[in-house]
Amino acid sequence: MSIELYAARHGETIANIENRLSGKDTDSPLTKKGIAQALALREKLKDIHFDKVYCSPLQRAIDTVNIVLGEQYEICIDNRLSEIGLGVMDGLTYDEASENYPESGMLFFSSPSLYTPPVNGESIEDVIKRVRSFIGDLESQSGKNNKRTIFMQTHGFLLRVLYSCMQDQSVLSIDNSPYYSNCDIVHYTYKLERWKLR
Repeated sequence: MSIELYAARHGETIANIENRLSGKDTDSPLTKKGIAQALALREKLKDIHFDKVYCSPLQRAIDTVNIVLGEQYEICIDNRLSEIGLGVMDGLTYDEASENYPESGMLFFSSPSLYTPPVNGESIEDVIKRVRSFIGDLESQSGKNNKRTIFMQTHGFLLRVLYSCMQDQSVLSIDNSPYYSNCDIVHYTYKLERWKLR
């Protein structure tokens, strides 16, 4: 009984090249480069068969996964895979966020353990809870087949939270998690009730 989990960030967006924060309350279209990144990811995954494909409800993720796998699979939208909610910081440039909200600003990138959610923002603990809920659902289905191969299309910070959930589920472990570029992909396996980074 095992799971192969492939998780990827969406392609480059206009907000990315403008250095703007883009959480779960704003969206930004893919750039031409973002579309090319998605096409490259499709090529990388062409020989893998997925039993299930999950995606964040945000359009940048949906557009990416439709390029990558949309012609072959039904896409299951799952709100738990959405990016962190950044409240009043959403849509600001990195400099604006750091200047106007010094206790939040870029701390969710650089030092999540010190991060304080801004007004209407989502706590990192709450993001961990929803990601852990998603993983728990995958684990509960692992006994139905000998092996399941899953793809999830999501966001940069959510991939860092996923890393934490595969470790110890603490905010502190996010401080040491990798950073993920557009259309980066990470591969985890689940065997004997343990997750491992491949």
